[in-house]
Amino acid sequence: MKRKDFFLFFLIPFAGIFIIFFVFSSINRAFIQRTVEGLIQEQLQATAEILRVNISHFLEEGIAPEMIIKRYADEENIYYMALLDRDNRIISWSSRYEGYLPFSARDASQKEPWIISSPAGKIFNLLTPVPLDNEAPYVLYLGYSLGSLEKMAARSKRNFLFAFAFLASVGIVFFIGIFGLQRKYLEKKKEAEEEKKEKERFKEISALTSAVAHEIKNPLNSLALLCELLHKKGPAEVKEDAALGKEEVHRISRVIDQFSDALRPLRLKKEKVYLRDLIESARRAIQLDPEKSVVLLRYKEDRPVVLEADKDLLARAFFNLLRNAFEATESGSVSVTAERRRKKVTIRVEDTGRGIAPENIGRLFDPFFTTKETGLGIGLYLARKIVEAHEGKIEVESKLGQGTVFIIQLPGGPYE
Repeated sequence: MKRKDFFLFFLIPFAGIFIIFFVFSSINRAFIQRTVEGLIQEQLQATAEILRVNISHFLEEGIAPEMIIKRYADEENIYYMALLDRDNRIISWSSRYEGYLPFSARDASQKEPWIISSPAGKIFNLLTPVPLDNEAPYVLYLGYSLGSLEKMAARSKRNFLFAFAFLASVGIVFFIGIFGLQRKYLEKKKEAEEEKKEKERFKEISALTSAVAHEIKNPLNSLALLCELLHKKGPAEVKEDAALGKEEVHRISRVIDQFSDALRPLRLKKEKVYLRDLIESARRAIQLDPEKSVVLLRYKEDRPVVLEADKDLLARAFFNLLRNAFEATESGSVSVTAERRRKKVTIRVEDTGRGIAPENIGRLFDPFFTTKETGLGIGLYLARKIVEAHEGKIEVESKLGQGTVFIIQLPGGPYE
């Protein structure tokens, strides 16, 4: 799946779910608020009906309006109340907010409850007549606080925001996880495709190399025998040339063998191997060359490192790596450090040589790629092939003028 298609496939439904959730929650909260307001209005009307009857009895008993209002001043949820005459003049009133009674002449015509805003929040207002001797000389004015409703609405809003934030966080984490898995899948797929192409390419090269080697080696053997015959029985003046020719034939044969070795499948014969012995063997082989004997090799390990490996193949891999390090270092040293952590052994082959150009690092392990005038570009490719055959990996870091380090990770053998 392409990245664009991935975003369309996951992001749009993800956004759609959140939009639906937001709209549904908003509608639900609005519905709850309307329902609660209706219940409060019914409660207010019921309360007003009870108060109207009680106040009517108190007035018939001759109790003063001030005393009646005072009696109900502390009634729960009643924010203010007043007793008006038939001309809507205030006879007596009380309010939980001192000096606040939001009643005006235009309110006198209200037939249904209405809501106003006050320092205490929203308040339901209601006017209801108080009967007395078959008349209604008084009007009861009530203000019913909606504080409980607003607390409920605020709590509902907080819960909504919390749920929305939680779902958004979960969704984002889920989306990032899916995106990461998809990216890894694409990377693995790309690696698999590249590996498949590489295998097909080397299969063709291997077939071609085998055919060429077969066709060339037979004439080379005949040519080598001819040179040897000339060297033994020919005139003195051609013996030196015959020996040189024989050496050149052998050199060509070695080149063909190197190509064949690089392309031939590896078959491991694992055994218990000490890393120190492999490095020492490679050092002795390399420092037989007088030009490389001036470079010092340092080896360090925190404890004896044991590997379960093919001794000959792994020795060849380290020989190629160390030979490259020695060739890149005109003076100074090459160091090899080994460290084991749990089941992994990390080996660093580091030189103080000229370094590698950044544009060449990515191609360093490609077969037949080399920056040397006499190299074939097989050594590092074969080293990587051997390391990967041992279920390991090899990486390189380098800076021009500062040196190069090869980092090899291999499965560790038994502890000593």
